[in-house]
Amino acid sequence: MKGNVLGDIRAEQDRIMLDTAFWESADYKSLLESYDRPIIVGRRGTGKSALAYRLSKHWGSKPKTLVLSISPEEEQVIGLRDIFEQFGDKYLHIKAGTKMAWRYAIYMEILVELGGHYKYKNNLDLSQVREHYTSWGSRRQSISTKIRRKLKSVLNESDSPQSRIADLSDNLELDLIEEVLLEALEKSNAQCVVFADRLDEGYSPDNLGVGIIDGFIQAAIDIKFRLKERVVAFAFVRDNIYRAISKLDPDFTRNIEGQTLRLHWDEYNLFNLVCFRLKSAFTCEHENSVRIWNQYAVKELKGREGFRLALRLTLYRPRDILVLLNEAFLKANSNDREQIILDDIEYTAKTISINRLNDLHKEYEYIFPSIEEFTKSFYGRESEMAVKDTQPLIESVLNQDRFERNKQQDIFLFSDSRQVLQRLYSVGFIGVHNQQSASFVFCHDGKDPDKEFSGETRILVHPCYWLALAIGKSGINLEEAEEINDEYEIEVTSESKEIRSKRIEVLIQDLSEIKEGKEGAYDFETWCVNVIKILFAGTLCNVEAHPNKNSLQQRDIVATNLEESRFWKRILNDYKTRQIIFEIKNYKDLSATEYRQLHSYLCHDYGSFAFIVTRAINNNLEKGKELNWARELYSEHKKFVVVLSYKFLEKHLKKLRNPQKHDALDKELNSLLDTYVRRYFPNKCK
Repeated sequence: MKGNVLGDIRAEQDRIMLDTAFWESADYKSLLESYDRPIIVGRRGTGKSALAYRLSKHWGSKPKTLVLSISPEEEQVIGLRDIFEQFGDKYLHIKAGTKMAWRYAIYMEILVELGGHYKYKNNLDLSQVREHYTSWGSRRQSISTKIRRKLKSVLNESDSPQSRIADLSDNLELDLIEEVLLEALEKSNAQCVVFADRLDEGYSPDNLGVGIIDGFIQAAIDIKFRLKERVVAFAFVRDNIYRAISKLDPDFTRNIEGQTLRLHWDEYNLFNLVCFRLKSAFTCEHENSVRIWNQYAVKELKGREGFRLALRLTLYRPRDILVLLNEAFLKANSNDREQIILDDIEYTAKTISINRLNDLHKEYEYIFPSIEEFTKSFYGRESEMAVKDTQPLIESVLNQDRFERNKQQDIFLFSDSRQVLQRLYSVGFIGVHNQQSASFVFCHDGKDPDKEFSGETRILVHPCYWLALAIGKSGINLEEAEEINDEYEIEVTSESKEIRSKRIEVLIQDLSEIKEGKEGAYDFETWCVNVIKILFAGTLCNVEAHPNKNSLQQRDIVATNLEESRFWKRILNDYKTRQIIFEIKNYKDLSATEYRQLHSYLCHDYGSFAFIVTRAINNNLEKGKELNWARELYSEHKKFVVVLSYKFLEKHLKKLRNPQKHDALDKELNSLLDTYVRRYFPNKCK
């Protein structure tokens, strides 16, 4: 048995099944019968590319019909961004400029096809558009490359974005090309059908990214009317992009909404799709779908009720059920069975769920290092909860300080559980209940990380993670599934980086507002506690202020040395210090009193090493009294006190905004210790 017995989930790799076992759904048939809705919208995995392939094949077999396929690659769409940026940053300007650019590109692609056709070229008057025709480029070149080259030649960099847009139609001679095309098609009594698929490649959910695709959609709609249906362009668009357009385009309801067909999959259509593929894969002789299914699915899976059991573990999409059944048949085959049983389905569904959760962790581990710990906190809970009920789960992680360094730093950067929920929402782990639509809304563009959560707000863990986390609901119905959008865009990553930077910027801003001296002493100490937790996450734990409140000898901040880095191992080995003291002084100049005070603290688990954090601008010991006191403490009592500047802490806090080198702090502390040993404390050995 081959790996994907029911076919590949990627349409471009699934041509055999699409040719021999394609299920002609109601959506497919409606597109054959009418051009009324050329914008086809569907969630990921709903078969948009498969539909584009079969529709293009259908029209390609009709007489006097040219078929063009536009399927840009990721790098090609990304390459268009810099040229389209010349239309400005206002959404309406971007849409207007890109619409004309796409219209021109589609016209030129058709023009080249007509010019290369043995029969139709005789009806094409190239004399009027020869310059456009010859300069456009060959069929082998991508449409994106040709658009870039053309726009570079006609856009004037000294003009304003408004002027570029106003002049673009004339510079491209759109009306002239339109007349030539229409005349040639009418004389030839021919039609051209354009299919634009994979428009989400290289997509970013910002004004420019959305505007580029909105411009294409508007161009496709305009072309149908301008060329009197001699040219029809179908655009296949992901649901998340369509939703973004609906938010940003003020003309959405007037121009686009009525031109849209939303792909819909129900139990009946999915059952027949699967049975058609089973019949083809196993060369089954049955014609009835139920009989086909029952030949390969037994026990609890028999009949439509059995299929429904399998379907409840999916989001009611072709991709989901095909992946599930492909894996189930593989498991059955490994047990020398040709038929699948419920155990195969459940085992496979759990494996898929675990893989999806692992993929989520891997995708965001760099910019959300603690994501694994927070998602694990939902293990064994209900799928739907109120925000107030999630707080103890999240706080159980926030209160931990024994994780590895990058996770622990990320955890300490959260101020409360609601910030964590915002992050989990932004990466699609949870959805939020919308009272107006009475459904759960999942983040689909990564641009709403600051969503507010009240204690009564209802949240839902995304169903694809339920089995991995033993979530207390084993299935989902069609209505619930259709409201779930699992669209995770790359923009989420950049947005998450900004969130991390913003949280660090808040701490830096707080420092600038703390006054030196007695007035700001408490605020400075609180700031130091937070920063020490973050900077030394994974190497120090149990960081707390004033641990001995009932003692005359109060330690400002004390933390436990986990000896998880070279510096802290050195401190434990050389100075026998397990409990690290940070004496916090909200002023620059130290006196003998501070050193004597620390001397009295340093014994037993506190060893012979401590820090004093001051408002000095650097870590250097001032010659004279300060240096003499440090030397005296070391030479006479073997106590090692290191002064840290608040600027030193601030510098390393800033580095965490882009933490490429996790050991920079450790290296600098080791170097500082060497400076004390070699320069400040002379060797008096005889």
